[in-house]
Amino acid sequence: MSEQQMNKNIEFIIEHQAKFAADIEILREMQAQNDRRLSNGILGLVDVVGSLTRAQIETDHSIQRLAEAQGVTDTRLKETDERLRILMNVVERHISGNGGPHNHAP
Repeated sequence: MSEQQMNKNIEFIIEHQAKFAADIEILREMQAQNDRRLSNGILGLVDVVGSLTRAQIETDHSIQRLAEAQGVTDTRLKETDERLRILMNVVERHISGNGGPHNHAP
């Protein structure tokens, strides 16, 4: 191999090495951009999960309050039913003439 051919080969290798180094630098920059995007995406996801968690906790508290209110309503409804039953018995006795001393016999 002549000196001229060897110089051409060396020049070819140096040019390809420079191109390779430039390509590697481009890839590094792209990787850094992707890393930033991924980090931002993860932070956004963490925010969303935190918001959903807070909303779920509030929903759980609301459901608990509704369940407690329903318990109170059920108790009051039972009391109202009992009072209505007693009133109906009094009215039925009065209408049938078994109302006791307040009978208005014809």
